[in-house]
Amino acid sequence: MFSGLMIAAIAIADTAAEKVIAGNAEQGRELASACAACHGPDGNSPSAAFPIIAGQHEEYLYSSLKAYQDRGRDNAIMSATIVGLSDQQLKDLAAWFAGQKGLGSDKKGATQSVVAAATASGALLAEGGSDIGKNAQVSAEFGLPDESQCPAEQSTIADADKDGLADGYDAVPGDPNEFVLDSNGDSRYEICNIQQLQAILTLGVAEGTATGLGLNVRMARDYELVRSIDAAGIANWQPIGNCGPSGNCMNDLDKYGFKGSFDGRGHVISNLTINAPEVGGVGLFGVISTGKVVRNVELRNAQVKGRAGTGTVVGSNFGTVYNCHAADGSVEGKYAIGGLVGANAGNISFSHAQIGVTGDMAVGGLVGDQNANVFASYATGAVAGGRGVGGLVGLNTRGRVVSSYATGPVSGGKDVGGLVGLNTDALLANSYATGPVAGAELNTGGLVGFNSMSRIRNAYASGNVAGITAVGGIAGNNNGEIFQTYANGKVNGQAETGGLVGKNAEGTVEGSYWNFDATGQADPSGTIEGDLSDAIRVNDSGLRQLNGNATGWAITDVSVIKKEPEAALWFCDADGSGVVEAAEQIASNYAWQMGTDTELPVLSCPPGGIDRQRR
Repeated sequence: MFSGLMIAAIAIADTAAEKVIAGNAEQGRELASACAACHGPDGNSPSAAFPIIAGQHEEYLYSSLKAYQDRGRDNAIMSATIVGLSDQQLKDLAAWFAGQKGLGSDKKGATQSVVAAATASGALLAEGGSDIGKNAQVSAEFGLPDESQCPAEQSTIADADKDGLADGYDAVPGDPNEFVLDSNGDSRYEICNIQQLQAILTLGVAEGTATGLGLNVRMARDYELVRSIDAAGIANWQPIGNCGPSGNCMNDLDKYGFKGSFDGRGHVISNLTINAPEVGGVGLFGVISTGKVVRNVELRNAQVKGRAGTGTVVGSNFGTVYNCHAADGSVEGKYAIGGLVGANAGNISFSHAQIGVTGDMAVGGLVGDQNANVFASYATGAVAGGRGVGGLVGLNTRGRVVSSYATGPVSGGKDVGGLVGLNTDALLANSYATGPVAGAELNTGGLVGFNSMSRIRNAYASGNVAGITAVGGIAGNNNGEIFQTYANGKVNGQAETGGLVGKNAEGTVEGSYWNFDATGQADPSGTIEGDLSDAIRVNDSGLRQLNGNATGWAITDVSVIKKEPEAALWFCDADGSGVVEAAEQIASNYAWQMGTDTELPVLSCPPGGIDRQRR
């Protein structure tokens, strides 16, 4: 319900908040079921990614909920649930959670640090790791179930209750109306094997089988992995949640999506195979519904083929994908094809993909097509496609890409970029790309292929760029705003080619630098249209001396910066709330790290920070 990444970052000194909260705890208990996916039914989160809210001050909880409802902070999970609640219901929720005993209060305190959790996740992602160690610690603290609760898997043929799941995989082999257990009563059903996970969709549907546990009930439950599992036993996985009878999520959105939540607890699912080249909404989870969460899972060696909205972990995401990873394998399709998520209408954070991706249109190393948010995530695989091809995101329409990066090679026809292929009515901030980019037709850029009516702020590209027409070190084509960027890779094109942008069609480029030694380009743009008055040409040594005040990048006086209209863009969004709060606007959280005269400036916001970039 309310994201654990956000709640601890809200300022509690809200003088407008009511001093006496008249909440009904019993009413709040009924409402709290929507919160259980992240925080547990009593507020004792089973995951280190989300804080324990049990036992918090009632006034604190109410003030926090109210702040989200008033849209002071933006989060997909919150917007799906909090907005529709009355003021009295918010008070009831606060009363329920305040009355619960916080299990972690004697060890870490009831409130866990959001910034610390975000930092830990970012460091973990930088190394391409999973949360196995962290979740083992959490299991010890909070009594999470382990694989001792799993079936012995002795018989994989007999099916005593005839529910379609063999006894060796069935946690309740004598009951056709159940197949998994909630052994510790936390309202999260334990998944022990790939057959159980598939049975969420398929229980009782095969000929000669039956169950009283309906599909709607199974699809609305919360589940968790208790161990790593191998998917090789299922030749062609059927995605959990789909785009409905039409096979087109543009028509039915998330109506037929998975309406529960899934926590992989840092475990790995290996050898997933999906062959559905005529289907939309293809992935381990085909469609995730609004306000729901898939988190803490890694897929290895996934081989996925779909038509549209196709990814490894999620095909079409309307909820939240948190701390999810894909390593090795491949994803293929036509439209909206991504290494982790095919189409994103929700939030993706602290996630990464190291996987090859190919498609026709809207193809990305992490996400194919999105109109939502990608935060603190990265992709390192090779990406190839036709139009709208990006190392991280293929098509970013009215979306946000913040504190993220891509390093893999990118190739395509039109609108091809090292980070984003086509960036339209969107924001790209505090991010970078280092992979080589090759475009066979129009609009090829080291960072973005076509920056259409969009803003780029605090970014750089260092990969070589080769294209035909409209080729640039940062953007191939720009009619938006580019501010505080630099390009440092070789740039080659046949027409409209420049060190920063290839074609600047009434766009603006400010406070940006290109290395004419490295790029091989004497001019910032292949055209003279638009505002290029603040594009600055430097050589190798000049680019390594951008730590002077003359550039306008180096931080001087934080108090002066904080008076600027867009002061928040000078700093990192450390807690991932979508807003850079006043407490984050400090010198140690500054977006740019200028380095020494022998180092290039780098960004401190993406996963891994400056250490990863300067290795």
